[in-house]
Amino acid sequence: MSETFDPAWLALREPVDHRSRSAAAMSLLAPAWRAGSWTRVVDLGSGTGANLRYLTPRLPGIRHWTLVDRDGDLLARAPAPDGVEVKRLVGDLADAGLAAIRDSDVDLATGSALLDLVSRDWLRGLAEACRLFALTYDGTIQWTADGRRPADDPDDAFVRRAVNSHQRRDKGLGPALGPMAGLMAETLFREAGYRAWLLQSPWRLGPDDAALAQALVDGWESAAADELGDAPDDGADGDGAVRVRAWAERRRATIASGRFGLTVGHLDLLALPA
Repeated sequence: MSETFDPAWLALREPVDHRSRSAAAMSLLAPAWRAGSWTRVVDLGSGTGANLRYLTPRLPGIRHWTLVDRDGDLLARAPAPDGVEVKRLVGDLADAGLAAIRDSDVDLATGSALLDLVSRDWLRGLAEACRLFALTYDGTIQWTADGRRPADDPDDAFVRRAVNSHQRRDKGLGPALGPMAGLMAETLFREAGYRAWLLQSPWRLGPDDAALAQALVDGWESAAADELGDAPDDGADGDGAVRVRAWAERRRATIASGRFGLTVGHLDLLALPA
């Protein structure tokens, strides 16, 4: 997979990722983990080990983690918890990731912020090879004032469409599923014979999360402007990229006001053996 991530971005989002995880997913996974006496986890697209830090204290008895990422510098930042063996595997998810699942005695396969970056074919291979995939972006972005009243900008929908289109670009594993990844994953895992649950796990941001909200606006501005380029902008004056940049400035002002709410839709997928 060609997508790479800045360690600062990963550190900024990790606490929000963790607090947004679906409690229902863990309530379903934990009994299966205990009943199966599972001990071994493979994590795909591990980055600096956010999933390791989230799941290790919540799933007692983990003895071995295999962390897979194409960025060895990120993997080097992933600590090994006491009493847990951690194997860091530098490689592309297209090959090394699925091989780590197929070729090892793995009990649980996990990934966070991953499925929206992959293709249907890769996802089918994953379903055939392998269970908890967390925080997949679902295409929903909603702004509020004071965390309650809708506070739509005239260009929110315009930018959201461009961002979601950009999400579907090939990230190195075929055309990415983007916001449709959760539904497609649920379907493919069910077809492969799993029991599957798709659960809401939205990010709900407020003034205390201003740094992350600013980073999101920066990223959306870049993605939308890149997607639109010099293309027509649905009839408005000026090109699409200029319109996106004006939107971003308005949203930065929204965040700077300290009176905003921002919901970014995510989904947790859990698939367990039938």
